[in-house]
Amino acid sequence: MLCKICTRCGLCPGDGTFKADKTLEISAQGLDVPLKKDENIPPSFIGIAIDLGTTTVVAKAYRLCNAQFLAEYKEANFQGRFGSDVIARISFATEENGYKKIRELTLLQIEKAVKQLLGEVSFLFSEQRIARPHLEKIVITGNTAMQSFAAGTSVRGLSCYPFECEYLFGEEKSAAAFFGQSFFLSSSCKVYFTPAVSAFAGGDTVAAMAACSFTEEAKNVRILADVGTNCEMALIKNSSVYCTSSAAGPAFEGYGIKCGMNACKGAIAKVSLNKKNESSFLCSVIGGGKAEGICGTGLLSAVSLFYRKGIINQNGTFAKGTNAIELCDGIKLYQNDIRNFQLAKAAVYSGIEALLKKADVTDEKNNAALYLAGGFGTKLNQEDAAFTGMIPGVLKKNVIHAGNAALSGACMLLFDDDLRKKAQTLSRNVKNINLAQEDSFQESYIRSLNFPEIF
Repeated sequence: MLCKICTRCGLCPGDGTFKADKTLEISAQGLDVPLKKDENIPPSFIGIAIDLGTTTVVAKAYRLCNAQFLAEYKEANFQGRFGSDVIARISFATEENGYKKIRELTLLQIEKAVKQLLGEVSFLFSEQRIARPHLEKIVITGNTAMQSFAAGTSVRGLSCYPFECEYLFGEEKSAAAFFGQSFFLSSSCKVYFTPAVSAFAGGDTVAAMAACSFTEEAKNVRILADVGTNCEMALIKNSSVYCTSSAAGPAFEGYGIKCGMNACKGAIAKVSLNKKNESSFLCSVIGGGKAEGICGTGLLSAVSLFYRKGIINQNGTFAKGTNAIELCDGIKLYQNDIRNFQLAKAAVYSGIEALLKKADVTDEKNNAALYLAGGFGTKLNQEDAAFTGMIPGVLKKNVIHAGNAALSGACMLLFDDDLRKKAQTLSRNVKNINLAQEDSFQESYIRSLNFPEIF
């Protein structure tokens, strides 16, 4: 549960009182069901789940015999030097030697993540007088491009219409089969890539759906939005599952914002009006101390406040003609920052709207559950999200914060072979929506750029 132990996230005075209204209940570090255990497996055997996010790579190590969480790795994706979004990296990969460079960097980061985790686990095992860790298997998830770079499959089909994927994954092979004989992993280590749906609905979408129980027939409508640079969304109604992907851009991660930064120490996570002096603001900073920048939740909070107080108008323009507003010493939000936020939030809203329309969800919308996943999606305030038009207002009362659902699903698939079969079936039966081919999407997207009317 969020804030059972205070992490000084900046969303409360630091006493751990902030709690999301609803959080995906987890056991074993981020999963909505207990992990399967096998006590016949030697205690030194471990497994690693890796989420190759567009912006951030996260990995977790578990002991396979009892599903004990052992260590975590988290770092910015090395591919960032080739472009902040998936499209830019695919474009780079189609250039001469581009694919080779981006794949080498991807494998370098996988190697770094695995070696760092093995080092931490080795230290832990030596303290517990357990044999050296044996890496038995790895599960890798990510969008289709990220998985393709890791697995060594072509992304050329992803670069142009009709946007086709050469390989949809869902298989377990030896590490050498995917990474080559020269890769540092033992030939006995098995690697499983989570199954993808299509070119732009990747294995991370399927893994996230598995974590949110999309593999089971739903009694009510459930919507999943993994809010990040590339926003993957899915909807299940009865036994029918729809999914789509919308390029939100990196604003929610703090990139493309002049004073933006990732959600770490020094980042403004929440903005409120100073009641003693309404021409100034109070900024909640992660870890306390001086603000160094503003992260995605802080951006959402600030924009919501600006709109409520008439500092920006319905189309996002600063009302008094200024080009920037200072939040605190040296940290400002600029007109272009507001525009980048509008582009990102419109991508989320119009994507959800497309799913609802495709699945013919009307009356059921009032009872639909909205799972918000990803680092930003988990921490955002749903009231602010609805007020700014990032999510439909009718869904705000049924928001469930799902954490890193893609990684959670990958961890579940590390242990559960039956779930792998269900995930494979799910990936092949999902109705994929290509927003570029939807006549109403462009209109919906443009309409969503503005903020909703205030009644």
